Amino acid sequence: MLDSASADLDVITLGMMMAEMSPPRLGLRIGESETLSLHIAGAANIFATALTRLGGRAGLISKVGGDDLGAWLLRQAHDEGVDTDAVTVVREQLTPLLLASVDHDGNKTFAFYRFAGKCDPLATFRAIDVADAYLKRGRIFDLPEASLRDNSLRPEAMALARRARELGLTICFSPNFRLASWAGGINEARDVLRQALALADLAIMNEDEAMLLAGHPFPSATDWLVEHGPPLIVITRGKQPALVIEEGAMREAPSFDVEVIYDVGAGDVFHAGFLAAWRFGREPILAASFAAAAAALKISRPPESAHMPTHPETIAFLAERGIEFDALPA
Repeated sequence: MLDSASADLDVITLGMMMAEMSPPRLGLRIGESETLSLHIAGAANIFATALTRLGGRAGLISKVGGDDLGAWLLRQAHDEGVDTDAVTVVREQLTPLLLASVDHDGNKTFAFYRFAGKCDPLATFRAIDVADAYLKRGRIFDLPEASLRDNSLRPEAMALARRARELGLTICFSPNFRLASWAGGINEARDVLRQALALADLAIMNEDEAMLLAGHPFPSATDWLVEHGPPLIVITRGKQPALVIEEGAMREAPSFDVEVIYDVGAGDVFHAGFLAAWRFGREPILAASFAAAAAALKISRPPESAHMPTHPETIAFLAERGIEFDALPA
């Protein structure tokens, strides 16, 4: 892991900044609720915000439109402490918007308002736009799946990840898989995601993503990941304990049952929680426990980022369940 005086950011990530409108709780669809909530969206955006609230320092590489929504997203990120030096405004475009709802069974409905050339500013991203000096500010480069779905953005994201690796950053890959977003379907997705996995020093995924990458059902998918994946892999399994695979050895980390208020973004928060703890030397099971606690708090609250769990809240949640976790350095 890069450790130099210039590395003032724990994690640098690349991805879309968008806004989301949704009912404030489960069981309501758009049009059935008297009120709608406006909050941040985009896996990288949620991840970066969660990381800062959980005790880490995040840098976000992205683009927004030259509109009020883009200005609002930048203000939200700045207020949360996310470094936005590598976020640029594409003045001739609008900022993407997502309408989302979740039913009582956890089934999610998404409608993306994102149109090529008009409302898709991140499509103009080029890896050369990011200077080595900015990458050197980070210790970990986070490569999310969302930046690999589009044919034009994919080579730029991979090129940036390779350059970060050459500069000495640790590479984390998170295949936050959405089949509908892949024009080439599951075969294209598996091929591309395996290429990204090959770049990674660690990977964080859920059980379905593990099976997608391996091409095998669970639990035999773990054998494939041990052989072909990075030295450290974390696999979430919903209400079941997460699996931590380190140098081929498999252990379980706890999961936590909570009353669900709004179940979107839990995976991004787990991802952020794990890296926040692991970056500061917490061993992987304890880091996964911290991550699971943060994810549980996230889904037990309304969707706005103001309700996203903080570092002290997550430690207190663990303490209530008999798990000691020393505070991360300020």
